[in-house]
Amino acid sequence: RIAAGERITLMWASADRDEAVFGNSDEFRVDRDATQNLLYGRGIHVCPGALLARLELRVVMEELLKRTDKIALPLGRQPTIAIYPASGFSSLPMLIL
Repeated sequence: RIAAGERITLMWASADRDEAVFGNSDEFRVDRDATQNLLYGRGIHVCPGALLARLELRVVMEELLKRTDKIALPLGRQPTIAIYPASGFSSLPMLIL
């Protein structure tokens, strides 16, 4: 329990990493339930551009998938995990066919 007036530190890089909420959080899954996702904040602290960002991402993915037969990692090349404070990848080689 956090006492009133107590200082806390929010670690943005650990957002959406709680295994109790996001099982196998390192695994990319398009079917994952995103209702608890903190990517764009929450409540009064939600990103004002969140709706536009989601729309842009949806359009990009729809158009990419319409024109693509296969997306894969090139043989012998692995993604490089980003170092704190970023999350995700610093390098993600891929073949888009």
